[in-house]
Amino acid sequence: MRKVLRYLLLTVMTLCFSLPCFSAVEAASVAILPLINNVEGGDAMANQVFYKEAINTLKFQRGFVMVENAKLTAAIEAANITDDVPNKAALAKIAKDGGVDIVFCMELDDLEYKNARRVGEVMYKLDLEGEAVAYNALTGAFYKHEFSSDKVVDAALTVRNSWKHEEFGRQVRKEIKKALNYKK
Repeated sequence: MRKVLRYLLLTVMTLCFSLPCFSAVEAASVAILPLINNVEGGDAMANQVFYKEAINTLKFQRGFVMVENAKLTAAIEAANITDDVPNKAALAKIAKDGGVDIVFCMELDDLEYKNARRVGEVMYKLDLEGEAVAYNALTGAFYKHEFSSDKVVDAALTVRNSWKHEEFGRQVRKEIKKALNYKK
């Protein structure tokens, strides 16, 4: 009787361990379009921050995989994106021609910080403005969000790193997460 119970328990455990294999879902493919950088003077560091944060955010999102191939590059070049974010039709065309499920694009209009005058304190004020758009070909959802920030912090917090780029990176992560979870 004891052997029968062991075999039964072993069978149940084997089934429990193998059940997740049967529920595998194909990941949605995501295309990240180049940053539309309209910052005065052309902030090259913003482009690097954008790609770094976008790739890292997608890496830790379950069910999504970033795609980059010649077919997608040709579709992006054919869309001829210049100084403004593309509309829903342009993103849908990129998704169809590039063979991806989700297309994400971001525009950065302003990224700088200035002294914020306060009595007895040295403070900096961040000016961050832009727009993020995404199109989900699976659901037909079009995400569009204009973002801005006028955060004021103590100057001591901005000394060690590039504070404005850290804040921009945080905004990129936030917008990608919102766009991937947008339902309509």
